[in-house]
Amino acid sequence: MDSAKLKRLYAQLLAIRQIVSTQKYVTLSLGNDYNKVVKEISAIINEDLIGFSFFGHPVSEGGDARYWSDDIREKLLQLISYLEYGYNLFQHIVEVGSIYNSISDEELKSRCSDILSAPGNFDRVINQATLVLEERIRKRSGLDSYSGVELVNKALNSELSKSVLQVSDDPDVHEGIAHICRGIVLAFRNPTHHRIITDITREDALKVCAFIDKLLQIVDATKPKSV
Repeated sequence: MDSAKLKRLYAQLLAIRQIVSTQKYVTLSLGNDYNKVVKEISAIINEDLIGFSFFGHPVSEGGDARYWSDDIREKLLQLISYLEYGYNLFQHIVEVGSIYNSISDEELKSRCSDILSAPGNFDRVINQATLVLEERIRKRSGLDSYSGVELVNKALNSELSKSVLQVSDDPDVHEGIAHICRGIVLAFRNPTHHRIITDITREDALKVCAFIDKLLQIVDATKPKSV
C-alpha cells in the first residue's frame, strides 16, 4: 500500500472539508474532484468505497450549476472518519509530515517511520533514533566495546586533544557538538532505554528525530583520529 499517497489524498479530503464547511454551494468540479479522490483511495487500499461517492444533483445558483455543500459533506465526513479509524490517518499526522520528509538519513527513517505512524508509545521513536546515533558514533570511532555516555566521552571528548573523532578544526565548534551529543545521551537515550515514558507525543518524537538526523550528518563528516 502506498501510504505516502494515501496521506496526500487524505490531506486533499481535509481541504475539501474546509471548503464545504464555509460555503453554501460548491462548484461541480469540486464534486468531481471528491469522487476522483474516493476512486484513488479505493485503488490504494483495495476496498470498494462506492458507498462514499457523491451522486448529488446540481442546483442553479446565480446562473451557474452548483452542488449543495451539505450533500457532499455527509459523504465526505463519513469517509474521513473511516480513514482515520481504519487506517490511522489523522490531521496532525499529515501536518507533521513535512518535518518527517526533511529527514535524510535512511537508517534513521527505516527504524522510526513505522513507529512514528503508530497510535502511541512514541518513546520508542526516541529509543531507536538515539540508538542509531550511538551506533553511528561507535562505528565511526571504532570503539566497539563502549556505549552510552562512556562512548560519547571517548569518541567525542569536549577536549579536542582527547577526542577520537574531530568535528571541526575550531575547538569551540567541536566542544559544542560534543556537549550536544553527550546531552542527547543523558536526556533522551538513557531514559528511553531504561524505562517506559508515556508523555512523549508524536510531535515531540519527530522533533528529536529530526535533530538527530542533523547530528548523524555531523558524525558522518567527522575526521577519525588515532585511538
